[in-house]
Amino acid sequence: MPEPVDYFSNHRLKLRLPWRLYHGPIVAALGRAVRERTGNEVLNVGAGPFFELDHVSAAGARFTACDIDARAVALARELHGERLAGADVLADGGPLPYPDDSFDLVVSMDVIEHLASPEPWLAELVRVTRPGGSLFLTTPNYGRDSSLALIERTLLEAVARAQGFSRAELHPSKFDRRLLARTLGQAGLHDVRVEPIAFRWVLEAHATKPLT
Repeated sequence: MPEPVDYFSNHRLKLRLPWRLYHGPIVAALGRAVRERTGNEVLNVGAGPFFELDHVSAAGARFTACDIDARAVALARELHGERLAGADVLADGGPLPYPDDSFDLVVSMDVIEHLASPEPWLAELVRVTRPGGSLFLTTPNYGRDSSLALIERTLLEAVARAQGFSRAELHPSKFDRRLLARTLGQAGLHDVRVEPIAFRWVLEAHATKPLT
């Protein structure tokens, strides 16, 4: 079922106040992940137009962006041109259109929470990551250490209803720190590290695909 939010129209808001309070630290975390990569091939899954690219120091990196929204992919191509090694439209629920072990770093920012069953999707991210490569994910923090759930039920729900929808079913997969770490470990990843950022509203996760 399509989500009630047109995320394409919302992408430009992410780095403006007040939304920057949430998304700004994500961009900073992305920058760190890119700087610490083990090789140059980077895939952004669910990239949207990839506005974050203009805020990341990425000398030597070759970025590929992909998204299920053809409008977002077209805008990413328009904005970034030759800075992107590729920009691909994904089939919703389908496999990633890349060979096994293709990327040194796979990133995905605030996507996993939208999936009712994230395990097959996560398996695809692991599949296209090279052995020894890294995954960087972010997702809202629904743990007891975060005020996000309360803000969503009150302020953000009021905003959503004024726009004609409800946030109640917007994120079918709600993670706290422990659940996200366990999910990444069950996907076969090692060296899993999950930390809260952005006033503890966001979980920043790093993990490594084992060499064997």
